Amino acid sequence: MKRLVILFALFVGFAQALDCPADSSYHIDSRTLLPDGTPNPNYGQVIATGLCACLGFEATLSGMPEDSTVTLIVKMVDNEPIRGIQMDVYHDAGSALEYGDMGVVHKGDKLLNVFDENGDPVTSSNAMQLLSNEIDDYVKVMAYSTNRAQTAGDGEEGSLYIMTYKAPNGHEGLPATITFWLDGVRLPGTSMAPDLLDVTCDYPDSDNAVTFNTSEMGIGDDALPTVFSLSQNYPNPFNPTTRIAFDLPEQAMAKLVVYNLLGQQVNVLTNRYMNAGHHVLDWNGLDANGNSVASGVYFYELRAGDYVAKKKMLLLR
Repeated sequence: MKRLVILFALFVGFAQALDCPADSSYHIDSRTLLPDGTPNPNYGQVIATGLCACLGFEATLSGMPEDSTVTLIVKMVDNEPIRGIQMDVYHDAGSALEYGDMGVVHKGDKLLNVFDENGDPVTSSNAMQLLSNEIDDYVKVMAYSTNRAQTAGDGEEGSLYIMTYKAPNGHEGLPATITFWLDGVRLPGTSMAPDLLDVTCDYPDSDNAVTFNTSEMGIGDDALPTVFSLSQNYPNPFNPTTRIAFDLPEQAMAKLVVYNLLGQQVNVLTNRYMNAGHHVLDWNGLDANGNSVASGVYFYELRAGDYVAKKKMLLLR
């Protein structure tokens, strides 16, 4: 069954593509030291840091009464390859919209389809790590690569990440409008490596926020995943609970199992037919009998249709 969503009507700029010409980005150089530890001769000066990268928003409401969520899609145009992201996401909905333990973030196509320094695709699903953490009244989102993976830098618009909030009082408890904006944005480019300077040119900040109208709603199709994927658990390391997210582009028999280092089955988190979409399950560090397991390394494996993926996690008690 195709899932329905309720689309926000945007007051300004919702349907328009991001305007991000391939101009040079300029910033005041705030680095006191260069990567080699020597004083930075350009400190305090305006310098060109690379070709522009720009950000924008889309948002949807879940149309399922039992799943009252708001999904924010952060989009990016990268005119040069980006080797990571850092930004703080704000909204003005207060307690009507929560992230906390219920929120989840997924990679968009910009972070899923990454490349090495020679422009060859990197096939590892762990090539780009994506993390999120709620701090006071905002959510900090970070992506990084330990193997120098980078985005395509093709100047095309695409989804950077998909972020889902919970509406604890249901959709009826949401205000008539919700405004989103970003702060602390860092998009390290690669053209001036190894400096990896920020190439951000434009994004919706507090002076250029994006407001969505929740009272004027139409109905459309949910933006379903296009590929099977299994995300790294978060937090990791963890104690006592961690979250595991995965995507199903179609309805499938999905089995998510936790194993120990010896390959012995510890617990089955799900083993049933599941609808297409983004899914999140928690593991509380218990085995199938409800006993707490010891600290150490564990593996979790997803089998869905012909798709099989396994990742490692660390429990520290």
